Amino acid sequence: MDMNLLHHPQLISLRRWWLAQGGSAGLPSAADLSPAMLRPWLDNLVVVDIDPAGEPRYAYYGANLAAAFGTDMVGRSIDQLPNTQRAILAREYDTVRRDSTTLVRRYTADFDGQTQTWERLLLPFFDGDGAVEKIIVAVYRLE
Repeated sequence: MDMNLLHHPQLISLRRWWLAQGGSAGLPSAADLSPAMLRPWLDNLVVVDIDPAGEPRYAYYGANLAAAFGTDMVGRSIDQLPNTQRAILAREYDTVRRDSTTLVRRYTADFDGQTQTWERLLLPFFDGDGAVEKIIVAVYRLE
């Protein structure tokens, strides 16, 4: 992924951290993840667990995101989201899982009558067999 695609400094630093986690195989391990490692970004992070069938479920939902979007999705599936949002996220999560790749997206939308632009970075973490087990999603509002 071209680092020039990222604008928010926190996402740039998270991407650099993620690259350093790959070890000799180049695959960041889900087993090695801990909240302490992610502390600088926790309030703006979502951790998505991918079950063996490939279905995503929210394992963690950062406080800033819960406040900004008015919900805490911990323990919930994306099936509980509105259709349009669910379709976008399902496509993103499936791309990261299927292609074992990172993904970045910027979007502008109306949030409670205010137009806001957000940037999101999706980073895969792998199990011992090289399959995507978790996806870390960092989301920051662009000013």
